[in-house]
Amino acid sequence: MKTIEREEAGIQTRTRFEPKDVLKQVVIAALAVAPDGESIVYVKRTVEDGKYARRLWRTTFDGGRPEQLTSAKASDQRPRFSPDGRRLVFISDRSGKPQAWVINLSGGEPRQVTDLPGGVGAADWSPDGSKLLLLGGSGEKRFLVGDPDDPTARAIRDYTWRFDGVGVRDEYTSVWVTDVDEPKPKRITDPHYNVSGAAWSPDGARIAFLADRSETHGLEEIDSVWSIDAHGGEPQQVARLAGGTLNVAWGPGRDVAYLGLSHEGSPGWADVELHVGGRRLAADRHLNIQPTSYGDYMDGDQFGQPPLIYEDDENLLALVGHHGYSHPYRFGVNGNVEALATPEAMCSSIAAGGGRVAVVAATSDGPNEVCAVEDGKLRKLTTDGSAWYGPFSRDVEHFQVKHPDGHSIDTWLIKANGESKVAPLVIDVHGGPNSSFGPTPWLEMTALADGGIHVIYSNPRGSVSYGEKYAKDVEGVWGEPDGSDLLRIIDWAVDELKIADRAKIGIMGLSYGGFMTNWMIANHPGVFAAAVSENPVTDMLGEWATSDFGRYIGRRAAEKQNAWESIDAFLARSPFVKMHQNKAPLLLLHAENDMRCPPGQSEMVFHILRTLGREVEMVRYPAETHIMLAIGRPDRRVDRIERIVGWFTTHLGADS
Repeated sequence: MKTIEREEAGIQTRTRFEPKDVLKQVVIAALAVAPDGESIVYVKRTVEDGKYARRLWRTTFDGGRPEQLTSAKASDQRPRFSPDGRRLVFISDRSGKPQAWVINLSGGEPRQVTDLPGGVGAADWSPDGSKLLLLGGSGEKRFLVGDPDDPTARAIRDYTWRFDGVGVRDEYTSVWVTDVDEPKPKRITDPHYNVSGAAWSPDGARIAFLADRSETHGLEEIDSVWSIDAHGGEPQQVARLAGGTLNVAWGPGRDVAYLGLSHEGSPGWADVELHVGGRRLAADRHLNIQPTSYGDYMDGDQFGQPPLIYEDDENLLALVGHHGYSHPYRFGVNGNVEALATPEAMCSSIAAGGGRVAVVAATSDGPNEVCAVEDGKLRKLTTDGSAWYGPFSRDVEHFQVKHPDGHSIDTWLIKANGESKVAPLVIDVHGGPNSSFGPTPWLEMTALADGGIHVIYSNPRGSVSYGEKYAKDVEGVWGEPDGSDLLRIIDWAVDELKIADRAKIGIMGLSYGGFMTNWMIANHPGVFAAAVSENPVTDMLGEWATSDFGRYIGRRAAEKQNAWESIDAFLARSPFVKMHQNKAPLLLLHAENDMRCPPGQSEMVFHILRTLGREVEMVRYPAETHIMLAIGRPDRRVDRIERIVGWFTTHLGADS
């Protein structure tokens, strides 16, 4: 039984989902709870005139009609209440680049507080409400030669010179501090290293921040926790974990709390841990303290740092991944651990105030909503997602598929047109590999099911939130054993569930899911009748050499397989090597500004198959980055889904 009941007002007569319905999508993202617990402010993203508009809305724990706080045609994000609850600071691009703005909650228009040339990514109130801690561009260029407005060249010395979704990192991010009422931002950290997170001390005298200040930070940034006087000075190291730190919180307790990894090299299979004052909490519980699933019901902020907040002097709140779901947890600094709710839901944001806790959560019934966390359950406070998605809501069936190796695979099924009859089937593979699917269907899945195609998605070996061993099983051996799990699921659907014809099986995926799509059609020819591969990896050596993330792949391959001496370690795991064996029609979708899996990864496979005269098409989306499926330009997201449905409908013979 679902913990969150369907909102009857949002459920209408079944309506076929069309790709153009993406233009109606409503996404609930970040949220904040007032210090007295009386209200909640959240970000609501809509599509207007073909562009995204993000505005701030306010509701209460009592429910009722939400109140719109901002109305500019802009992106208003990351709301934070002042300590007295009377004002709100948020990040908005209404004046061009993102800057910090403050609004008086008793009325009036927002006021711009900053005008940093490099923009502002975060703003947080000092404990007394008089100052703001800012994360923004350092103001000093790293690579540019000549006139910054018309440079002669970029002289690049660091491996960390670019990042997907950011582009070329001409400036590092620094910590700035400014008065709120008489703003004059002052940079307090050195411009020659990057700061990824920061928090005020309880008395406002110091600031904790995350940065790699080592001599090797130009090769890869493994952040440690530092503190610095709020007026500037020499930082002091507070804590270091071998795999780096991911988020930091400080106050109202005296100890700095941080999330991070103890395993050297920041492996994706490792559980994210919580440390307070140098002590790891819940070490014996083997919890992965982060949301591990993702989807096209999320906004950009929710793809960032795993959340961590102090609820009061003695307790912290965070989200814990579990079998594809993520749940709100309370961690006592004394060692107590409590799951506040364990719904069949994917929570992606959490906030607290006045003894109350709220989350943003999505379920199989619908996308994100603001929910109160009460008595071990989630109580829905908004209906924005239900209102637009309600007519398209489809039943999602959850199964445990047994594998001969002894484990079970979490598997979800959306039936073609809601019927159990035999129909074409597409298996959708998640990215990572160290990520997971949750209970939430994606728009592409809804569109395929409404087009007469069964859709299965699952968490094969390599998925996180099932323990480190399960996640580590694919380390250095991409393609197997997770490939074996996918084949087992296909056999189960055909032979046991009897809903699919073995001659009409398709496969699709993005990023590592694209890798697996290419791997499966190349290494298991004849199994699949059609495939769609999006932003894939096809050449492991090329991925190491050209990806913003390639350092991790190269280092691990080198350490595990002695790749410095032999190219075979890379070739053995590169789908292009056996792509000549594939005869399944393949659609390649690629974002042209993808730095995580650069476009050349698709070009290689396209050229091979086109040379062989096989059916292949490559579609490229200008200016888009790796997670275009969720934050790309709306018309491009529509085009993407149209092409996916059209490709499988054509090549699997679906009857819609």
